[in-house]
Amino acid sequence: MTSRRFLLKTVTAMTAGFMLSAGAATAADSYKIDVSLETGPNHIRNISVKKWADSVNKQSDGRLKINVFEGASKFKGSSVPTALAQGTLDMGIPGTWHLTKFIPDFGVIFLPMFFGHDRKISYAVMDGDIGKELIDKVENKLDVKIIGRFIDIGGAITFMKTKPVEGPADYKGKRIRIAGSAAHARRYEALGANAVKISWPDVPQALQTGMVDGVMTAFESVSSAKLWDSGIRYAYVDQHAFHQYVPMINRKLWDGLPKDLQELVVSSWDASVDPQREFTAERDATARAAAIKNGIAVTDASTSDVKKLREMLMPIQADVIKELRIDPAFAGRVEQAIKSSM
Repeated sequence: MTSRRFLLKTVTAMTAGFMLSAGAATAADSYKIDVSLETGPNHIRNISVKKWADSVNKQSDGRLKINVFEGASKFKGSSVPTALAQGTLDMGIPGTWHLTKFIPDFGVIFLPMFFGHDRKISYAVMDGDIGKELIDKVENKLDVKIIGRFIDIGGAITFMKTKPVEGPADYKGKRIRIAGSAAHARRYEALGANAVKISWPDVPQALQTGMVDGVMTAFESVSSAKLWDSGIRYAYVDQHAFHQYVPMINRKLWDGLPKDLQELVVSSWDASVDPQREFTAERDATARAAAIKNGIAVTDASTSDVKKLREMLMPIQADVIKELRIDPAFAGRVEQAIKSSM
């Protein structure tokens, strides 16, 4: 009887020990990635990233958990690249404009040469050798891993609160909120406006208090933030720039992931990009309709207006390249890539 009790205790202890070891192994084999987004739950970036995260979480069978933090609850967009480099953030999808202070050459996409062009021109350039060159520079400078192609927010246009912009002469004296790159400021200044750099979460207050007269952003952002409640009444579709987001993961965390999980992250992201881009285009149309429904008068810049505006802007390009410390040879290759894609 004693030997039976001893045997039972031994088996029980061994079973418990096995279960503990299995639990420890499971814990050791599980990973998490915290993603910081400054935009709100209804924004196209948030919807797209959460959909991708859910897909990865499911496909990894619980081995990888991607958590999405919204509304700048962790970091503002401008702080994301530094946080990734310092290792205080796992993953971010910052706007391309937030990378120009680290990689001056990234500012090339906001030069006058891109003004007014269709999104497919940006795809042709940024999905090709030019984009790969910029990715290498970002990865080396910030010690991050860029997991794939960029996703869209859409064309950045001019929205106004009180007096509309309806043509090339109407920018004069207007105070326009911009994001990130000084190239945005130089473009507006060349058109006679004053550019004011303000973080996205602070835009509603800036509009309400009269700090700015208007905002350079996309229909999607205006709609998701309901900026018509902050006074926006006019939109001029001038296609000042085409904005995208860059998927970046802290290098140390990335290197710590097993190869199969790395492959899952990369392949799932790549599979999500084309649908995201088309979804963004659809959302842009929907957001435009929502803006009109909520009292925003929309004026599309005519082909002649776009041509005139680009002609007004091109003379400043060489000075902007110098001011932003963009490699002139690199800018020349980009210009050639644009021409080749048209």
